[in-house]
Amino acid sequence: MVLRSLFLHFKTKYRQYDVFLLQSNYCATRLPTNFSGISFFHFFVIAGPLGRGDPETILVIMKLSFDNEKQLVLPRKDFKDVIIDTEGKSIIIGFNEPKFKKSQKDLAEGDLDSKLNARFITYFLPAVEVSRMQKKRLRFFIVSGLNMALKWNAQNEQQKAIMMASDALKFDFLKTFFDKFFPNDFSLVEYIVPQDILKVPETKFLALWRLIEKKYPDELKEIRFQLTKFLYPKQFNARSYNGLSLKQREDLKRVDASTAFQYAIGHLFALGDINFEGNYVHTPNGYVSIGGEYEVFFNKVRDVAYDTLKDFGEMLFDREVIVKNNYRIVLQNKFKVPPPYNGMFREKELLEVTYENGKSLDYYNTQTKVQDQLHYMYDNLLSKVEYQKFWDSYRPRYLDLKTRYKEAYNIRKDW
Repeated sequence: MVLRSLFLHFKTKYRQYDVFLLQSNYCATRLPTNFSGISFFHFFVIAGPLGRGDPETILVIMKLSFDNEKQLVLPRKDFKDVIIDTEGKSIIIGFNEPKFKKSQKDLAEGDLDSKLNARFITYFLPAVEVSRMQKKRLRFFIVSGLNMALKWNAQNEQQKAIMMASDALKFDFLKTFFDKFFPNDFSLVEYIVPQDILKVPETKFLALWRLIEKKYPDELKEIRFQLTKFLYPKQFNARSYNGLSLKQREDLKRVDASTAFQYAIGHLFALGDINFEGNYVHTPNGYVSIGGEYEVFFNKVRDVAYDTLKDFGEMLFDREVIVKNNYRIVLQNKFKVPPPYNGMFREKELLEVTYENGKSLDYYNTQTKVQDQLHYMYDNLLSKVEYQKFWDSYRPRYLDLKTRYKEAYNIRKDW
């Protein structure tokens, strides 16, 4: 197979691109148009019998670099076809314990927690791919926003106990999984519950929000709406700020969404943008966070907050602070669904495979909105047979640990 090179220089409405394209005599290659946040990329063509139809097949690999916004947004399905240089930054992925949902509308407090489900692991697997893209394997931080959940998502002591137990179970599942299947893909996998969030009065969180909102009103107008919508989805039922009626815009100014604003600011601590000494040993170069499409809103808050905190962090928090200039990767799935750590519900029914409901992994074949997340894993990282075997083998350990946590944390309900 003869390869020829072609250098392309082209512009779009928003950005200018330089592309080095290696193109086969036998197969044409087309430029993708659905990537954003990319300052430049290169195409690398791997030619040979790759088993994808014709004996001679080409695989196009794009090398992506972070732009001025320090963020890459791309479809999850295309992640296998890219190379991203993290510039020595460690990987960090966070998850949280969401608010309890109500099994009945008239309940005063929620009674449905988000249990460990079989889709949960797919949220963390991009870290394996990113680490494999580097010349030197990376350090991987898995962080839980448990302290944020206990502050703002739990409504009573029993909910707090269940959240703590559920968080510990998920950590154990993750550690068991990565130790078994990817023991050498990272220099170290660290499982962290950030403590710095507890060292900051809530008034400081709100003060920082007001500061950045005043400094960046245009950038945060849409973010304020989206964060408020998390708390009041029925009252603000538009897709974007521009879709709100005049009355809704006035209501947006009056409703109390301070919890959502504090939660957004909490992401700066959870994902290593700003921290105090003593929580854990930081990577000198900072971090690359990886998350789903909902992280776009929080990432914008992180971005503008960084510009403020790098100059005024010590003044705001009255202490020495560590500020990192971090990168972000946002992966978009085919359908917009809740992240795996939340679980997908239809009213009171959890549409996931859990140890409690005993459903088979085949159940996801009936859930068109999430099945692609499992299939990506099966096709690129771990076969369905391997994962099924692991899922089944972990069951006794999960149920035993759950019983122990229920006893130790004095959880009264059958959760």
